[in-house]
Amino acid sequence: MAVAIKLPDMGTNVEECKLHAWRVQEGQSVKRGDVLADIETDKAIAELESTAEGVLLRQVVQAGVMAQTGDVLAYIGQAGEAVPDPSAVAASASGTAAVIPAAAPTPTPSAASAPARVSPMVCNLAAKMGIDLATVHGTGAGGVITREDVLKAKSAPPSAPAAVPVAAEAGEQASRGQAAVARAVTKSWKETPHLYVSMPIDMTAAVKLRGAKDANIVRPSFDAIFLKALASAIAAVPLFAARWEGERIVKTPGINIAIAVSAGNDLFLPVIRDVNQKSLETLQTEIAAVSASVRAGSLKPEQMTGGCMALSNLGMYPVEAFEGIIFPGHSSILTVGTVRETPVVVDGRVEVRPLAKATLAADHRLINGRVAAEFLTKVKEALEAGKVA
Repeated sequence: MAVAIKLPDMGTNVEECKLHAWRVQEGQSVKRGDVLADIETDKAIAELESTAEGVLLRQVVQAGVMAQTGDVLAYIGQAGEAVPDPSAVAASASGTAAVIPAAAPTPTPSAASAPARVSPMVCNLAAKMGIDLATVHGTGAGGVITREDVLKAKSAPPSAPAAVPVAAEAGEQASRGQAAVARAVTKSWKETPHLYVSMPIDMTAAVKLRGAKDANIVRPSFDAIFLKALASAIAAVPLFAARWEGERIVKTPGINIAIAVSAGNDLFLPVIRDVNQKSLETLQTEIAAVSASVRAGSLKPEQMTGGCMALSNLGMYPVEAFEGIIFPGHSSILTVGTVRETPVVVDGRVEVRPLAKATLAADHRLINGRVAAEFLTKVKEALEAGKVA
């Protein structure tokens, strides 16, 4: 019996992907684990591996077409073996329908006006509900109409016609990456109550730590130094290595911290793993590597999963402080402004010290004000004592 190859779960907040390119053509033999195709998520290109052995009997979804998690992408079996009709797959009750190729039957009248970028599963749902997809606004990546859009259109009251037609304003389509960030921050802002605490940090020890390194050794950035301080604070306050899920507190394995890296209008959060077990030099090498991957567009989906919190540093600009938005699935985010020479009172006398302001945003469902203040104090103590090497 032919085996259906479905689009797997590509990670947090990834509901649909584009089949970027097929590496195996119909009729070619494949083994379990062979790469069948490249899958494009909002942020990266991933490889689709075969879960069966035999011959690629049919490519159900063509290159360049969008698919949702669970959709059937292809069938693998023995040469000459029959495969399910694509229209039957689209109408199956399992809800794992794939985008129908050009040979599919003519759509029903209610779905005939549907936009091209909508899955058959959504078309069938709209047909059953009597919804004209031409009147539905898609909220998916690139304007794709989702199941939730159809359900919302069904429950929404009929809108009165506009008295005077207004021409639509021309606009520029956002990139898939920017659209993904927009969905993530909107979800977080709506669902996660943010608690903010801020503290000034004396960066004297950190500045010396950066300058004391041998010329033959990688010079650590403030990002690497802050990552070590965060790892130290997480070890002292383990609640920050957890996330709120329903009404449960779920522990995130390891001390894995995401770091914000931008590329144009796109923002990426590659995760640095086991920060507590690595030296500053190793962390700096990894930061440089993931930053290069972001610029080259070669960051893999698995490099952006598994983090418990994030670090965002705008210290390269004259920004004193800013507030971050927690990424869904994280406990918090620490934002850092520029290091500035500032007069401070030390032992009754005025001295000029390099200060930076750090602001912690914490999920208030998980972390209260006292715990947030304790955590940020641990970060401050680690940095000011130079205990981050």
